Amino acid sequence: MTDRLALHLVDPPPAPPPTVRRAPLRWRPLLSALLLAGFYALPWLRWEGRQALLFDLTARRFDLFGWTLWPQDVGILLGLAAVLATTLVLLTNLAGRVWCGHACPQTLWSRLFRWIEQAAAHCLPAAPARAAKHLLWLLVAAWTGITFVGFFSPIHGLVGTPWPPAWSGWETFWILFYAAATWGNAGFLREHVCRELCPYARVHGVFCDSDTPRMHYHARRGEPRGPRVAGLGGVQARGRGLLDPTSASDYAFRAAHEDIAGPMPHFSADRLGDCLDCGDCVTVCPMALDVRAGPHADCIGCGDCQDACDARMRAWQFPTGLIRRASPSYMQQRPSRWIRPRTLAAASTLLALLGIGLHYL
Repeated sequence: MTDRLALHLVDPPPAPPPTVRRAPLRWRPLLSALLLAGFYALPWLRWEGRQALLFDLTARRFDLFGWTLWPQDVGILLGLAAVLATTLVLLTNLAGRVWCGHACPQTLWSRLFRWIEQAAAHCLPAAPARAAKHLLWLLVAAWTGITFVGFFSPIHGLVGTPWPPAWSGWETFWILFYAAATWGNAGFLREHVCRELCPYARVHGVFCDSDTPRMHYHARRGEPRGPRVAGLGGVQARGRGLLDPTSASDYAFRAAHEDIAGPMPHFSADRLGDCLDCGDCVTVCPMALDVRAGPHADCIGCGDCQDACDARMRAWQFPTGLIRRASPSYMQQRPSRWIRPRTLAAASTLLALLGIGLHYL
């Protein structure tokens, strides 16, 4: 394989990065915080003297902000579930795995538990940090179990009584069950839930096409990757420009599969791409993936790799966007299509379901 850019076979001298500039507000953690706060607050909302959202199994009624459904209205619930499922299919086709990356409970609680873990490690010595981490995990998991059961049994009856609470056997079982599930899934299983347990993760690829956005690494700009001294500028500022697609793919493949392709050659600093090979994109990935190795079926599209890469690019005064959310068509410079077979099928099904629902309401 020809190494077109291997001009000097020497390692570049190490140098500390330049001063980090203030990054813009990151909206993803804010969205996660708002969704978690909404979940914990929702059972406490009142509507006309009753809990606003309550699936009261004992009374066999479903209160939804003043709208009450009874057992004979099960068809409405099934129709609502069908509308939500079809909406998810259409959203996946148009925007990728935004549900997985930004709103899925597994993602939200894993992010919260990871933040607790990092905060404890930052503030305390090793042994106390582990104890504090697990204590906080258990508290969050217990309150999550109580909140979840509060959607099926009045929340004021669960926490509004003196200690010890007078929970029924089933209430106690489900609180402990969901607390244990939260503690185990968000604290230990994390990416394994998405890879091995989630059914949506197994079928989401059926809903996507070449115009569905996903996380991409701009290999033509980033390769060949490697550390370098500060102050050289990006490939455009240095006049090196972008690699041809074949060379970029070759270097990206060799960097990701060194055991197959052999070690990467060394390049002079002025011939390197914009990727500093810092590993930040891999470190922050909740699925432990390397987006530079190519599109991954397990990628949940959370964008954490993009945030980490953009922060590093800003610190080195390089243009951002080395890792970006884009469709394969866009990355291959093909025109995007809005009218596609999967899009039309999902949109038509959704409109039909909504039309049937309006007819019977």
